[in-house]
Amino acid sequence: MSEPVITFDHIYKKFSRGEQHTSLRDFLPAMAKKLFRGKKAFDATALEGKQFWAVQDVSFQLKRGESMGIIGPNGSGKSTTLKLLSGILRPDSGNFSVKGRLSALIEVGAGFHPDLTGRENVFLNGRILGMTRKELQAKFADIVEFSGVGEFIDTPVKRYSSGMAVRLGFAVAAYIEPDVLLVDEVLAVGDMEFRSRCHARMEAMRKNGVTMILVSHNLNEVRNLCEQTVMLYKGEMQMHGQTQKVLEKYYQTVSDRIKNEQDKRTAEQYKDRGPTGIKLKGITLHDSKGNITETIGSGQPMTVRIAYKTTRRIEKPTFVVELMWAADDFLATVFNTKHDKVQLADLEGDGYVDLKIDTMLIEPNVFGLRISVSEGDGLALDVIPRIRFVISEERPVPGVFALTHTWEAVNSGPQETPAELHAGNGALRQPDSVGVSS
Repeated sequence: MSEPVITFDHIYKKFSRGEQHTSLRDFLPAMAKKLFRGKKAFDATALEGKQFWAVQDVSFQLKRGESMGIIGPNGSGKSTTLKLLSGILRPDSGNFSVKGRLSALIEVGAGFHPDLTGRENVFLNGRILGMTRKELQAKFADIVEFSGVGEFIDTPVKRYSSGMAVRLGFAVAAYIEPDVLLVDEVLAVGDMEFRSRCHARMEAMRKNGVTMILVSHNLNEVRNLCEQTVMLYKGEMQMHGQTQKVLEKYYQTVSDRIKNEQDKRTAEQYKDRGPTGIKLKGITLHDSKGNITETIGSGQPMTVRIAYKTTRRIEKPTFVVELMWAADDFLATVFNTKHDKVQLADLEGDGYVDLKIDTMLIEPNVFGLRISVSEGDGLALDVIPRIRFVISEERPVPGVFALTHTWEAVNSGPQETPAELHAGNGALRQPDSVGVSS
């Protein structure tokens, strides 16, 4: 049985809110306080004053070739965990070990010197990351090709866009050929084509036995690259296990918090917005059985029910529903009655409008809805700015979205082989002559 390559054993790490010893006047009293604590025993796992836990009693182990994701909301301790493993930070309590060559893609390109060219920075950064000059010379062409900045490799980095610098930094770090790879959100940079290359490179490294830890808000990447996953919240480990099981727990946790947050904000969010003639009273999401829910399974139908109240007749109403990835506030798609050539009846009194979506074939994640209503081609009369919900994995979606489709095979049946090609014993017999017509 192979020994662990990464061991993270009951690690604690705390920080202080607002503590900044930027001058000798601040630093000396702080040090004196730590040195002269009196007879009271110092407890590394206890908090004092404005301290808080960034990581609290977190443990895990990884063997060679295993991959693990770390997920959780902002401030949950994901990046702190990677910085502890990479040696940037030291724990207050607990022990950890990393065996072999380590490559940490945490702040990619941060060590680049703006006045040096891309070529010079490749060699400088590569040496900082532990590569020999001979290794860098052998891999230089591959690094430049992977980064896609070959045309500007002899241009000072200060002339690069931020995306170009990060691409070059990732390319250098990805070609170290480490035993352990730590990755923190770097796949979020660059265009789609470059992210695809990064993903393929990491997958190849994993198959070659590299032990990998990935921190990402993109749960689809975690699902595709990681066999196991840790979920953190406010520094504490909530769950550790097989990736799909942890993601399901994460979706449910997020869904519960979304519901609590939206319940608290309902009164404020849906208050009267002025004498426009119509007020959107609220939104409910319904599953295939008509039950109200905050979680929809991938591949399942969903109904968005928009309740309204009017104080006058609203003629030719137009409803717009925008679907967004909540974490990135990125527009996924839009449902618009006008664009769909649907003319709803005039609105009077109280009622609701249903948007029925046949199948939610989108990657499991947290999504948001923005709803607006207008009269004819006029400006929006009322808007509900954000309602969040969760799509959990019920039917696998091997990408960002899937399309409904069918397969059909046409088979004309078995065909007889020409008799002249068969001898009596089943052997192939050559034809008596071969003719070629022009």
